[in-house]
Amino acid sequence: MSYNVHFQTDASYKNVKYGQGTVYSSGCGPASLCNALDALGIASVTVKAMCAYSVSVGARVTGGTDESVLLKHAAKKYGFTYRATSKNSELLAHLKSGGVAILHGGSSHKLFSSGGHFVCAVKAAGETITVLDSYWYAGKYTSTKLRKQKAKVLAKGVITTSLYQCGLATADRSPSYYLISKKTEQKPQKPASSNTTTDKKQEDDDMTYYKKFENIPTWYQTAVKKAIDAGALNGTGNGELNVSEDLCRTLTVLDKMGTLDKK
Repeated sequence: MSYNVHFQTDASYKNVKYGQGTVYSSGCGPASLCNALDALGIASVTVKAMCAYSVSVGARVTGGTDESVLLKHAAKKYGFTYRATSKNSELLAHLKSGGVAILHGGSSHKLFSSGGHFVCAVKAAGETITVLDSYWYAGKYTSTKLRKQKAKVLAKGVITTSLYQCGLATADRSPSYYLISKKTEQKPQKPASSNTTTDKKQEDDDMTYYKKFENIPTWYQTAVKKAIDAGALNGTGNGELNVSEDLCRTLTVLDKMGTLDKK
């Protein structure tokens, strides 16, 4: 199968600003999403346009792209669903079911790059993973012994490697993987009335809740734990918290401001 790979290393992007860098040097997060959307048949978006969108929604941060912020907004705009995981088994099952994934490569195992880098996984055959790499240059996957031995180039921007190598390459990033799926069609529902109660119920139905503390993503757990220890969060009994993602996000922001630290 051939893939329409979107490259951040197009020569025209060398002088196109993306935050404090350029699309060429720093656009791997948006570029990987472009590749994911194209592979799923959802949309064909240029890397330049996706980088501009990333800036507009606040996903461009110092040092790179906050992929979770980009995906949160893009999911609504382009009509897909996603979830984060660091488990190889979940990545493999997802790819075999027809989904794609964005892999967050780190700096300890330099398979995809020598530093942080996002790539897009589009297929699994056995435990062989097909990956689209937007940061492409001649000889990239023959430039080191690791890449020569552990990756096979199929075409420009298209390589295969093992599930195990994907795990090693993302081991120092959390989450390691963003699993992306095309949103399935749902049966039309009757329009909700405009009364406040119904509108609130619709809003609640769309919200993500975490039943237990261990279900909460690791990047929220520190702030939530502080709220629990302070007695501000007691849950609903039987060891269940049932906290919303919005509350977790709010607590995390407060924690970064130092508000949750005991005086």
